[in-house]
Amino acid sequence: MKRRILGYVVAVALVVLFAGTSFAADNYKIGVGYQGLFFGNMINGLSVRSWLGPNTAIGLEGNIFYGNAELDIDGVSGNLDADLYMLELKAMYAFIVRTNSRFYAGGKFGYGQFDADVLGDDAKINAYVPAVFIGAEWNFPQLPELGFNFEVGYSYAIMETKDDIDGIDVNLSGINVGVGIKYYF
Repeated sequence: MKRRILGYVVAVALVVLFAGTSFAADNYKIGVGYQGLFFGNMINGLSVRSWLGPNTAIGLEGNIFYGNAELDIDGVSGNLDADLYMLELKAMYAFIVRTNSRFYAGGKFGYGQFDADVLGDDAKINAYVPAVFIGAEWNFPQLPELGFNFEVGYSYAIMETKDDIDGIDVNLSGINVGVGIKYYF
């Protein structure tokens, strides 16, 4: 529960941070919305994106992801309960900026924490995830305040267990795809 509250506080802080910079000049743009990551399964989250600079070519984004899994097995006296939290920061540069679209590349860094209760044993793993990506964002002329984005990138996860956990090996490295939708103010 405390983590959820902390997540909401961080989300509000990101909105306030980016909103403060978005009104400083006419060529700044800020959006709030959804971002999803695909790692075979999907992790959804809250996203705040801001485009700033000449022709809105420089972008920053902050994301908060959360996932939960519960598994009850018939005939087994325990169950599996797992949570994944992830914070992610992105820096982007748009090589092509048009009226209703932009093509960009960038880098990101994510910090995640995986907590699992497996039949009474606790597993806690920290993940540090640097990545590079390319993507595109577009708006429909009739709805210029609504932005859709698509990204493809490569992530390399550095895993760290909080305790000695035998038999657990997690690998999130590889190519991933992200999609999102933002409402720009």
